[in-house]
Order: sequence, then C-alpha cells, then structure tokens
Amino acid sequence: MAKLACLLTAAAIVAFASTSAHAKYQVIRWTSGFCQVWNHSIPGKPFPSDWKASKEVHKTFREALNQKRELVARRQCW
Repeated sequence: MAKLACLLTAAAIVAFASTSAHAKYQVIRWTSGFCQVWNHSIPGKPFPSDWKASKEVHKTFREALNQKRELVARRQCW
C-alpha cells in the first residue's frame, strides 16, 4: 500500500510540473493605463473586460515582466 501511495504521489508531482512548464504569460493593458502580467493557466479571463492584450506571448513570467517594464519605461502604461 505504501508503494502505491508513493507511486501516485510521484505521478501527481510529474503531472503538475508538466502543466506548469507550459504556462503562457501576456501583458494586458486596462483602459486606465495600468498594465499587468496575465497567466493563461488561470481559468477564465480578467474581469472587468476593459483590457487589451499585447501580441507577444511569453513562456516565463520573467519575460512578460521585462516587457511590462519596457512599456512602463516608454510611458505606454503605468
């Protein structure tokens, strides 16, 4: 029984790790001018719906955050 529990735990960890490895991040800009990084692995869409997404889709949060910093530096969002 203990071997089965270990096997199921290992399978769950592998399944979770593989899904988070395929995360997609995108910078979205609200009509107020505020930008934020959106994680597409979160079910649903941001609320309220007064936002536009950038064209670039990033594999890591850090890449998306760097894009947001560039947009803030260019004063395209805050």
